[in-house]
Amino acid sequence: MTYLPKSGDIIKMRAWHGIVLDVFKNDRGRTVLQVQTVRNIFRKLGPELIEVDIAPDQITPATHQDLLNEINLHQKMQKEVLEQFLAQIKNVPIPPPEKV
Repeated sequence: MTYLPKSGDIIKMRAWHGIVLDVFKNDRGRTVLQVQTVRNIFRKLGPELIEVDIAPDQITPATHQDLLNEINLHQKMQKEVLEQFLAQIKNVPIPPPEKV
């Protein structure tokens, strides 16, 4: 049987992790999850809707540690990209001050 998450569950789908905020079923018995993911938080996006029936085998239970690991990875990547961004200042010549 396929894992069917409930509200509050931590899940993994493909390469990301999230927390199930709500579970919806339509008249045809299809299940949709409202999930907030670590990646969406770092992208400043809200929760997304995931149709369970499209790829039910891709959704698996995950742990609190899995969430923390992904958060740490995103923080590390964000820090590295910001350092690279700020390093570009060294490569831009400073124009001379304007004469008044």
